[in-house]
Amino acid sequence: MTILLSLLLLSACGYHFTPVGGIVPENAKTIAIPVFINGTYEPFIDTEVTRAVVDEFLADGRLRVVGLEAADIVLKGTVTKFDITPTSYTVDNYVQSYNVSIGVSITIEDAKARKVLLQDTGVGSVFNAGYAVSVGNITLTKIAKDLVVKNACRDLASSLRSRVLEGF
Repeated sequence: MTILLSLLLLSACGYHFTPVGGIVPENAKTIAIPVFINGTYEPFIDTEVTRAVVDEFLADGRLRVVGLEAADIVLKGTVTKFDITPTSYTVDNYVQSYNVSIGVSITIEDAKARKVLLQDTGVGSVFNAGYAVSVGNITLTKIAKDLVVKNACRDLASSLRSRVLEGF
């Protein structure tokens, strides 16, 4: 009953659900996401970002992820920023924790019309994730860093999906 009432109210105010919006043409059904270019010194960040972006579009489901030949639109990107910033120190002045942030520039193209739909150089992870340093155990520190990088990539991917499909 609550769902029915909500749908009636939403339809009365002119709100409607669309498969895609924002900058994507209405007839677009497929998207290609080639591997991002790594413009940083962080190894493999390009593949981590690409994997997160592909996973985000697969989970969303409004556009089917396909190869370049079958795509209606193409999302190309370059990882332009990978910053690790110390956020706290021990009393002996050793780094105790770091913050990670990732930035990309993207181009969205209409593959059929060969037209650029969007160029944006300032997409970043708003999830500035931190991780602790495990004193004397570099393996635990690396595991913590890898987890935070994956989370920041997922956040970035969510921002990209919103930018492409909702226009913000």
